[in-house]
Amino acid sequence: MPDPTPTADPRDAVLTAQYVALTTYRLDGRAVVTPVWAAARDGRLLIFSNPSAGKMKRLRNSSRASVAPCTWNGTLTGVQLPATARILAPEELDEMWSALVKKYGLPALAFRLYDRVRRLLRMQASAGIEVSLAP
Repeated sequence: MPDPTPTADPRDAVLTAQYVALTTYRLDGRAVVTPVWAAARDGRLLIFSNPSAGKMKRLRNSSRASVAPCTWNGTLTGVQLPATARILAPEELDEMWSALVKKYGLPALAFRLYDRVRRLLRMQASAGIEVSLAP
């Protein structure tokens, strides 16, 4: 479902969207679009991911990215904006989870708790991504 409160500012549209299309790039330059949950914090987006996901591999090769508001299935509902992305350090994940739980509530809290259990069991926990929009 599109954002119920469209805005004229494409940056605000991305920062407030329910779902964000995160575009990362393969080594050969081809774009791969993935719809994700993203919570804004200080003008940047915080996203969680499985550390084995393709987008994580692509981000380890290049920080080049773009973002756009989208529907749950990745249909763009706004302008795609250039950005840079980086993988968060483990000590930054609490800030990411706090932002996601504040925005998405109980579903994000369930993911956060699942992630904590995985850490306690010494299993691979979630990874985080920080996306900064280009000026």
